[in-house]
Parts: sequence; C-alpha cells; structure tokens
Amino acid sequence: MAARRRVDLNPVRAGMTDTPEASEHTSIRERITPRFDLAQSVREQMRMDALLRLDGPVKPLLPFEGAFAEREQPGIPFAFEDYLALVDYTGRAIDPRKKGAIANTLPPILQRLGLTPDQWLAQSTQFEALYRQQRRRSVAG
Repeated sequence: MAARRRVDLNPVRAGMTDTPEASEHTSIRERITPRFDLAQSVREQMRMDALLRLDGPVKPLLPFEGAFAEREQPGIPFAFEDYLALVDYTGRAIDPRKKGAIANTLPPILQRLGLTPDQWLAQSTQFEALYRQQRRRSVAG
C-alpha cells in the first residue's frame, strides 16, 4: 500500500500539481473519474501495429474491497475512502527533499471532490459496477 500511495503522490511531490486528484496519469485519478478503457487501448495499439500481440490477460485496476473477510479477496483489502484519506494525509506531510506537498489550507479530499458521505457511497458503488462491466467487455472483446 505504501508503494501505491507514493506513486499517486509523485506528481504532487514533484510540484507538477497541487492535489492527487488533479494528476493526469495516476491510478487515484482513474479511480475517481474512470475514463480509461484498457481493452480498447490494447485493440487500438494492435490495429496500429504498435503492439504486435498481447500474451497475458488485460488487467484493470483491482477494486478496493474494504476490511478483511473470511473468504479469499481478489481485490485490495482496504476501503477506497480510507485510501483517499491516507493519500491526502500523507501528501500534506512536508518532505524537505521534495518540491511539493498538499497545502494544509486545502480541505480534505472528499470535500475537494464535492462529495457528501452518501454521494461518495453511491459513487464508489457505481465505480465497482463500472469496473465489472469494463472487465467483462475486456474479457469478451
């Protein structure tokens, strides 16, 4: 989890953006605003002969599944809301070796995204449904 948090904060730490949700090419941005269709991208790369073949399965982002359960969990055993809070909190810690940090004057990430707890619950549920639909399409495509 620490490695993922660092990657999502790289644009902030490099001074390229002020917040993780404003980063263009991070998994946190894709989870907040899903817009990348991996299967479609692979098909386009193959059509342009930029990718001659793909031997492995197309793997989208793993879903966050919440707390540990008494069953095998194929996803990340962490709630996405907690992950966002962890990234936000860590991004506020000033590292003298890095250029940037999330300003302490900014509100927490869910407030910056304009989401109430009820809206967040609905959106995160829709993300999981969207993820499953895209996964089915990528397997079928």
